[in-house]
Amino acid sequence: MARLYGTGSLWLRKSKKHPKGEWWIRFYDKSGVQRAENARACLCHQERSEAKAQKLLAKRIGENEAGTLPSPKARRTLVEDLAAALFKHQRAESLRKIPENLPATTRLWRLERAEKVLALTEGRWKKHLLPVFGSCKASSLTRADFDEYVVARLKARAKHATVNRELQLLRRMYRLGYETKPKMVQELPQFPERMAESARTGFIEDAAFKKLHAAFPEPGLRAMVLTAYRLGFRKSELQNILVRQFESGWLRLFAGATKNGKARAVALPNDVRIALEGSASGKKADDYLFTWPNGDRILDFRAAWKRSTKAAGVPGLLFHDLRRSAVRRMRQRGIPTAVAMKITGHLTRQIFEDYDSAHDSDVAKAALKI
Repeated sequence: MARLYGTGSLWLRKSKKHPKGEWWIRFYDKSGVQRAENARACLCHQERSEAKAQKLLAKRIGENEAGTLPSPKARRTLVEDLAAALFKHQRAESLRKIPENLPATTRLWRLERAEKVLALTEGRWKKHLLPVFGSCKASSLTRADFDEYVVARLKARAKHATVNRELQLLRRMYRLGYETKPKMVQELPQFPERMAESARTGFIEDAAFKKLHAAFPEPGLRAMVLTAYRLGFRKSELQNILVRQFESGWLRLFAGATKNGKARAVALPNDVRIALEGSASGKKADDYLFTWPNGDRILDFRAAWKRSTKAAGVPGLLFHDLRRSAVRRMRQRGIPTAVAMKITGHLTRQIFEDYDSAHDSDVAKAALKI
């Protein structure tokens, strides 16, 4: 029976590999160019091969009408082509999220931060993924190829979190290539499931923090550490706060000057407010709030941190553990999760919950209330 005009056609192509014939589809795209594609369905080895070819043809006709038809070059797209497209997209997105009205120093920090993140991502691609997948056709890779990569990376003693991030980078490349019009890849391959990661659970209690806080002789660093412990701000946010962002007992972060790009304002506890008043004293509006005694912005404080944590009896503590401690402390004091997330700047409850480290002592206290 003849097919309706505009619905394409099928034909059998015989070869030594497929003596009975292999189905191909043929149709015209919106620009009037005839497209031909192997349906990968042969009479030699597959039942209902013609039905499979008909299904692919209907799919391509639908994509043609919706404007999502893959590019004729999609089957020839290399993985390195997907990587180039992703990095170009990420650079544009990172710049788009930086508002024009930020103070010059804050804007410069955000630009440098964006470039640093992009450099880390490109470094991960060039060091590990490019040598393995770069010259491969994107359409030829399967779950087996990704599984083989995972096994090789684990044998090289890469951590689960590292391998997860590498595969996530590949996923983003494919997703962007699939969503681009015309598509750079026709279909998304199946990727391995994420592997369990060893999440860090370090935190510090109030008693130990008092010793740590007192161990810092520098007023600016002492105020910065206190703010991190009480409010759970990220280190990069604290390092780039200007005096103008502290006023009337509030600390305000600009939109575009945080990791998630969202502005937030936090009312300060009395001890934090007093510490910040001391840090802001005698400074101009566009000066940095947390500085060394000589007026330089606090950036690298690894030596002071190592010295003070050792003196306080918590040598393994990381500065980022203060953020985790703040989340745990807020939850223990009954602050609603939604409010705590506004203070710390977490966008998703899942990540916030990951920061809420339950300790044996918490479980023991819970037993008294059950």
